[in-house]
Amino acid sequence: MSAHETPKHSMAQRVRTFANGIGARLLASVLAASAVITFGVAGIEVWSNYRADLAELQADIDRIGRGSLDPIALSLWNYDDAQLRLQLDGIRQRPYVAAVEVRERAADGSDGALRARVGSDGVEGRRIERLPLTYRRDGENADLGTLLIEVDAAALRKRSVERASSILLTQGGIVLLIILVLMLMARQIVTRHLSALATAAERFDVRDELGSFRIRPRSKGPGDEIDRVIDALEKMRSSLQTAYRDLADANTELQADIAARLRAEAAADHLANHDALTNLPNRRLLFQRLAHELAVADRSGTQGAMMFIDLDHFKTLNDARGHSIGDAVLMEVARRLRQCLREIDLVARLGGDEFVAVLPMLGELRERATSNALVAAEKLRAAVAEPIVVRGEVFRLSASIGVALFPDDATSPENLIKHADTAMYQAKTEGRNCISFFQRDLLEATEQRHALETDLRQALVENTLDVAYQPLIDGLGTLRGAEALVRWNHPTRGPVSPVQFIPLCEESGLIIPLGDWVMRHVLRQVRDWRREGALHPQQYISVNISPRQFRQQGFEDWLIGLLHEFEVPPSQLVLEITEGVVLGDIDSAILRMQSLRARGVRFYIDDFGTGYSSMAYLKRLPADGLKIDKGFVRDLGTDANDAAIVDAILAMGRHFGLTVVAEGVETEDQARYLLERSCDLLQGYHLGRPVEAKRFASDFLSRSIRAV
Repeated sequence: MSAHETPKHSMAQRVRTFANGIGARLLASVLAASAVITFGVAGIEVWSNYRADLAELQADIDRIGRGSLDPIALSLWNYDDAQLRLQLDGIRQRPYVAAVEVRERAADGSDGALRARVGSDGVEGRRIERLPLTYRRDGENADLGTLLIEVDAAALRKRSVERASSILLTQGGIVLLIILVLMLMARQIVTRHLSALATAAERFDVRDELGSFRIRPRSKGPGDEIDRVIDALEKMRSSLQTAYRDLADANTELQADIAARLRAEAAADHLANHDALTNLPNRRLLFQRLAHELAVADRSGTQGAMMFIDLDHFKTLNDARGHSIGDAVLMEVARRLRQCLREIDLVARLGGDEFVAVLPMLGELRERATSNALVAAEKLRAAVAEPIVVRGEVFRLSASIGVALFPDDATSPENLIKHADTAMYQAKTEGRNCISFFQRDLLEATEQRHALETDLRQALVENTLDVAYQPLIDGLGTLRGAEALVRWNHPTRGPVSPVQFIPLCEESGLIIPLGDWVMRHVLRQVRDWRREGALHPQQYISVNISPRQFRQQGFEDWLIGLLHEFEVPPSQLVLEITEGVVLGDIDSAILRMQSLRARGVRFYIDDFGTGYSSMAYLKRLPADGLKIDKGFVRDLGTDANDAAIVDAILAMGRHFGLTVVAEGVETEDQARYLLERSCDLLQGYHLGRPVEAKRFASDFLSRSIRAV
């Protein structure tokens, strides 16, 4: 670039710098604001003056009407045209009056012929004021004509525009002068220092120890904004130079952080693919491994096995003893499962108490693979069955194991797990603590079970379940109460047996909402019967409570709240519980029962004699009654062992002062046998079948029946 081009380039650069700088924006902002204010003020003043001129013009016309109409009317009456013209000429001399004329009144009342006119002819922009001319004669007013005054409104507006221009020029000049002064002051005080700071920032080098942002001497005292900016930049410069000097140490630390991050990523990857509690592979890693093993099995022509392992009754243990105990048990189970298998096998945890094992390469023939899988499954089942000691307590578990072979039984990870789960469910139905291999017909049964569970959930939502009541009769044939039994009449399946859907509710967790629904339904019905006087105070309704519902936190307060809500005395409610309610944590169960009994709720032990009944166990349990299982009642006349058991239960009831109820009484002989041995209450088809509430009221509540 030549020496002649340098000044031009420098000037253009300065212009661009100014155009992009604060000064240009400040100038534009001040100009815009000043223009708006100036034009606004000028407009207001012009409009005000224009309105004042119009008001003055109107006042002048009013004065003409008061002072000139009568003389003009007299001249018009006397036909004195000379005097009339002189009078009109006087009006014409007023400001903004362009012309004045007088017109005589026509016979039809309109303006008639022109009598006199002074002024120029009409042009655009004129406004006409009309004043009537009357002459009073003989006490009456004579209408002579009209005085027309043409006002030059255009001249009035022109004057206003001239005033506006004058105001704008004057004020605009003053404002421009003020702006220039302000801009010079702003440059002197602010912008030139900012430009200098920008130049210093562009030249700043953190390695230059002598560099500085101090573009002017520091003011005394706290200083202005520029001083504070310079102080901040100087502090920043010092900090940056300190940081630069420490860069080597920071770089070393960074390398260490990178190494730690790599270790953390490896740990995170491990956590993403492994169960946090047992450190076994989780579902994600399981599916990856399954996809690989299925592909290998398909190429090699060998069979492998997928085992679905579910711990029997673990939920009961976990709820009764707490999650910390449950977690410790799961960790020990996971360790044992891993030790029982080969290095090439995989054990994973799906969640909760569900584990899976993948055993590849068990043989080319299905029979060989099945035999090897059975041996491995038996080892797993035996390992789980060994006593587990946690915090000084001994726990014994069992496992239900479902086995599916691959690739014969499934060619995808999803279906393989589904089929192994189906086989495991079959093991559960066969009594638990056993091994079941997948069969195609099992899949259909599982799908039907899932469909039934879906329908049951819908029935709870739509309130399509019902409750039947079976009478409880004493030895005198008096109705003492009834047991509430839930019933489900499916719209397409027809009546579904409780034996079929109650276990399904227990396994799926639906037992809690089902129990809530039944309790509310029963208490509402008891309230209605009480209001109708059908249910006597000495009569009661018994309701079965599942172990899971009984062990729920806050069960006592929930039940007492429902009794208050439906205004049912606790004495008219009996809770039937099985011995499974107290298994695992009898102390907590006893405390809960005692809390409810103190408020008036009674307890019967249902299916007594089928579990782990013992004298010591019964002595501790705060129960009010026992129910003899119908399995013992059914063969009273033919099986001496059943009769002995029934006699023993009746003796235990008398010894502990408990009410004894015999279920399943279907014949007169059974009823007579029980009553002869002082059984307190009988229940069964011989005395009355379970019926819906309305029929129970009409058949039983409204009359007494005899047992025999």
